[in-house]
This record gives sequence, structure tokens and C-alpha cells, in this order.
Amino acid sequence: MAADPFAHARPNWTHISSASGLDSGRVPLASTAPVLKIYEEAVQEPGVECRNIDSLYSQAQLDDSDRYDARILREDFCSTAIIATTWAGMDARNRSQGVDIDLVALKDTYARLRNRPGFVQLLQSPGFAQDGPYTKVLSAEALPATGAVVEAVKETPQEAAPAADTWAPGAATERFDRKRNKKLAKQAKKDAAIEAARAARAASQPPASGSAAADGPKMKLLHSDVLDLPVAPVAADSQDSALEAPDVIASLNYAMAYFHDRATLLRYLRMARATLRAKTGVFITDMFGGPSTGESYPDQDATWARFQGEVGFGRDGGDARGQYVLRADRSRAGLRNDASTHAGLAAIDGRGANRARPARDNDADDEEADRVLELMPAPEASAVGTRAEWPRGKLKLVRTGEEHGGFEYWREDGPVDWMTNRFRMSLSFRFSDASWLRDVFWYDFRVWSIKELTEAMEEAGFVRVQVHILPRNIVDSDRGDAIDDRDSDAGSEAEDEADSMAGLLLRTEKEERNKSSYTAVKAGEKVFANRSFATYIVACAP
Repeated sequence: MAADPFAHARPNWTHISSASGLDSGRVPLASTAPVLKIYEEAVQEPGVECRNIDSLYSQAQLDDSDRYDARILREDFCSTAIIATTWAGMDARNRSQGVDIDLVALKDTYARLRNRPGFVQLLQSPGFAQDGPYTKVLSAEALPATGAVVEAVKETPQEAAPAADTWAPGAATERFDRKRNKKLAKQAKKDAAIEAARAARAASQPPASGSAAADGPKMKLLHSDVLDLPVAPVAADSQDSALEAPDVIASLNYAMAYFHDRATLLRYLRMARATLRAKTGVFITDMFGGPSTGESYPDQDATWARFQGEVGFGRDGGDARGQYVLRADRSRAGLRNDASTHAGLAAIDGRGANRARPARDNDADDEEADRVLELMPAPEASAVGTRAEWPRGKLKLVRTGEEHGGFEYWREDGPVDWMTNRFRMSLSFRFSDASWLRDVFWYDFRVWSIKELTEAMEEAGFVRVQVHILPRNIVDSDRGDAIDDRDSDAGSEAEDEADSMAGLLLRTEKEERNKSSYTAVKAGEKVFANRSFATYIVACAP
């Protein structure tokens, strides 16, 4: 079993220095913070996301579709499964699935929902269970009898779906809208007949006490690698997969950026196509595009110096500020060739422990060289996949939240490595007592272009691949004042070209307030932009 992925977010708080700003012996708020709840408040807006998924699915259907509204959603890379949970609560007929390798997050979600009888079931794939060829059921409680009323997820007002329709403006043509409205009544009659047949079957053949409902739970969480789907059935005498074919697969939060090579990306896309409902199934992912001009950061030297004494902010290894700062070998890049540079590089080891930030001088040419091109030594094998592999990024306050007495959401944005198109981004939370959860979530992303992704989807066998674009807001209206009464960091610095490309991923869902105004890009149309923009990429099963 893999180690606890949040272990690094739970430091030892036994010894607390008064220099950190906390009273001696007082337990920091960060040590008791509900990490997953804070993440959801800081980053996600599931009600908006689910309504867009619903309308994107319907828009992708052909005129002769027998499935005009998606009923079964699978959320890949689901973590807390907030999209799957919200989807299941939007309509009494909806069901959902969530797949992730993080058992801690899945168990947390399951614990929050298990008080709703029959609502959620927790499964584990054979690859993780390792005790047989069949999918293991981790949740033990029995499901209600078929036909029993299942309590829906209670939504907060901002997450609640519209009572009549969840159709986002501009999501369908008028032609399809008319056809859809005519056929909805027919579909409703069909659904009513199916429900009546199920009720009659349940009345004539009541299940044994403690057995699972014939229709299964409203929501299934699966501990599995998404590349290992489909998974084996739960019982030896069953021929069906533990997860039925979904109407829509939602692979969001820039999930395609997890794949660093095209072969693995294609493997995932082929799996998604094969597990979707045939003909009507839809795969939806989001991505970014365009230049990321306009992103600004506070003065980094002042920002890091301000926080370095606060409990939980510093990290083991690296420089005094708790983060590696790599030094460019400009001599090999052809930008500089003097003995002092080579002498300085001799003292640098592969782990980055001896690397130091180049001394600031008044040489304008040297500063320009830093901005144009930097060449870093390859990390040692032990550093690959850790923060030691990457240079220190730039800290930015994104917004504040109310959970756990109030918190600040800080993001650290790293530069892009143009040899691999990869970069590192991490999320940190600072609380009202100046205690931190640093790097509690971090991502090793690859930048894929929209064209690369659409071509890969077509190669994987998807049809009718379409891109929907929408502008990003420039100003984050959710950002509030800092929790404490100290002045916020003043000033800003222009991004280096490499740093600015990392800004393509910087906006979060809460900043995309105009998601309902996305526009489908028609065949042959061109898209030009002077700022980054968000996209949905929609692909249909053949």
C-alpha cells in the first residue's frame, strides 16, 4: 500500500518557536485543518462544472440519439469526488462514479456520505486489493432494498442546479434545442415505465436481508489507477464490470497534463473511449490555451523573507528559505564564458544543496541574460519526482476562504522546462495564526497544446472532437484582504518568458465566472488571443 499522500501536510507540531508568531505550546491551526474541505473551497466550484458537463453532453448528441440527457457520470482523477457527488445530487435519476489512486481522499469522501443509506459504495480494483482477481468491496454496510427511496445529496445554494433545466446558455443550437424538447416527453414516459417495472420486480422478488440493491448504489468510488480500467466484476459469477459504462467521463482540472508522454496519453484516451457508453458516450476534459500575459507577482524576495519564520512554511533541504534556487549555467548556453562562472559551478552538487541564487549586481546585460535563457544541470536520480528537481517558483496569494477559521490560499508557480514541457505548481494554505500547510497539493504538469490533444483523441478512436473556448477573468473578484492586519506585499515584477508560460495553468475554476458563455469553435475557424483562455474539449464515442 502506498504511503499516506498527505503525510507531508501533517508536520510534527510539538516544538513551536515563539519567533513564529504563535504562543509557545499552542497547537497551530494548520495541524488540525480539514485539508480536503479547504481545497474544495479554495479551488473548485462543482455546481457550475456539473451544469456545463450536462449541457456539453446534450449538445454533443446526434438527432437520433436515444440518450438525450446524461445519467451516469464517471469522474476520473476524482480525489475528493466533489464533481461526482454533486452530479449524483442534481437529479434523482443521476448516478456517478469516481476513480482515483488516492485512497485517503476516497475514504474521506466515503466517510462524509456513508450516513446516507445506499448512497455510496467504496470499491478497490484487483491491482490494489491484491487478494484475488475480482474487485473488492471496501464498504461493509448493506444497501437498501430495490425501490427504496435514496436520499439525495444536499446542495448549498450556489451549487443547486436550476429546477427546470441545467442547460447553459449557448450550449446548443436552436435546431437541436427544439428536437430535444420534443423528445424529452417521450424519454420521461420511458423512464417512468422502467421505474414501474423495477418496482414491480422488487415487490415480487424482495432481496434477502443485507443484500445489495439490484440497481446498486447511487455513487461508486473506486480505488484504482485510471489506466487499469475497466475493472473486474465484484462477484465471481458476474460477467459485468464493477462500473457500468458511463454516459459521460469528466477528466477535469487539467488532468491531461498529468501525462508526460504521448504513448501514455493515448493509452488513457483509448481506455476512456472503450469504457464509455457506445454511440452516445462523451468524454470531456479542460485545457488552457493562448499566451499568459498579464500574470503578475509580488516582490518574491520580500514575500519569502516575510514568511520564512512562520511555522510550517520552511521545508527541509534547499536554501535558508526552504526551497531550492537553481543557478543558470549561462556559459554553456552561449551567453557567458568566463572563469568565474565555471568556478562557481564546480561547487554545485546534483541535489541542489549547494546551489545559490546568483548575486545581484548592476550589470544590465547579466540581468537580461537571466531572463532570456537558463541552463540547469540534470537532477540526480534521487531528486526526480521531488521538489528538489525544480527551482523555486513564485508565490502568489490567490484568495481567502472561511473554512477552519479563515485561511489564505497561496500558489507557487514554477517555470517551464522547455526540454520536456513540464513544470511544477503547488498549493499552500496559511491560517489566521500564521501557521502553514506548505505544498499540501503539488503537480508535475506537462503543457499540451490544444492541437496535440485533439489529434490524440482522434487517433484514440473518438469522433466529433470539438473545442469550446471561453475567456478567463483578469481580476480575481474572490480575493480578499489578508487574514492578519499586516500590509500585503506591494509591487510586482514582470515575468520571465519561461515563467509566464506556467501562467497558462494558474487560473482556478472559481475565476472562470463566464463558463456559461463558452463558444464552440467551428471547423476551419481560427482563434487568436492576447491573453490565456480556457477550453473544454469534447469527444464522442463512435
